Amino acid sequence: MWHCPLCKTPISLASTPIRCQNNHSFDKAKSGYVNLLPVQFKKSKLPGDDKDMVKARREFHQRGAYKPLKAKMASLLEQALIAADKQPTCSANGEGETINIYDTGCGEGSYLDSLMQDLSAKGFIVNGAGSDIAKIAVELAAKAYKQAQFVVASSFELPIINNSQDVMVKVFAPGSNDEYRRALKANGILLTVDPAPQHLYELKQQVYDNPKQHQLSSETRDGFTHLKNECFSFPIHFESAEHALSLIKMTPFYWKLSEGKINEIVGSLQQVTADFHIQLWQKA
Repeated sequence: MWHCPLCKTPISLASTPIRCQNNHSFDKAKSGYVNLLPVQFKKSKLPGDDKDMVKARREFHQRGAYKPLKAKMASLLEQALIAADKQPTCSANGEGETINIYDTGCGEGSYLDSLMQDLSAKGFIVNGAGSDIAKIAVELAAKAYKQAQFVVASSFELPIINNSQDVMVKVFAPGSNDEYRRALKANGILLTVDPAPQHLYELKQQVYDNPKQHQLSSETRDGFTHLKNECFSFPIHFESAEHALSLIKMTPFYWKLSEGKINEIVGSLQQVTADFHIQLWQKA
C-alpha cells in the first residue's frame, strides 16, 4: 500500500533496507515507524506539534475524556461500511475482507487505535495505518500501538498508492481533498471531525473578553457524496487540576498565556463542552 514519496513507485516497509526501484531509501526507527518525509518536503527543522503538546494529548486521551467521540466515530463508520457492502466476517476461521483504515493526521495514535479496536470487536478484519508530520507524535504512536503501521509524512503528500484505502480519517488535521480521493478505493469512506460552535467555549470565555464560536464548515468535496453531517457534544468534567491542565496544554492557548493566567484558569475551570462537527463522505 505504500509508495516512495519522491518517485511514487511502490515500496515495502517490511523489507530491509526499505528502498524503491529508483534507489531512494528510508529508515525504520527502533520503535517501528518509518520516516517518509524527505528533507526537501519540510518547511521547518521540526514540523508539526512539539513534544509537550503531543505528550499532553496522550495524557488527555488516556483519561478517556474523548471516549464518547471515539465511540461515535466507530459507530458511524460501522454503519457506513455495512451500507457499502463491507460486512463483518461471520466465518469460524475469521476469514473475510480486510478493511484498510488510514488516519491522515494521526498524532499520537489514539483515534486510530480506538477505531481499530471498536471495529474489530464488531467482527471486522482491520488493517490500520497512519501518518503525521510531527516525528515525536509518530514515535509515541508506534511505541504504543504495535498493531498499526505509522510513518512520518505530510498530509498533503500521503505516501500511499492509489485506490488502496477503504476508510480515511481526518480529525482536527489539515489535509488535501485530492489526496483523499486519490488514495480511497471506489465507494471508500472519508470521516472528518472538526470543532463545532460550542467546542471548549467555557475555556475560551476564560481567555478572551469577547469569545467567538467556531464556524461550521459548509465545504463541498469534489468527487465525493456527502453521507452525514451532524454535531455531537458532551460535557467534560475535570477530575483534578492536572486533568484541566492537560486539556489546556494540548491547545494553542497554552503557548499564548502567562503561567499566572494558566494557573488561574486551571483553578476555576470545572468543566468544558466538547462539541464536534462530524461528517461522512463517500468517494463517488
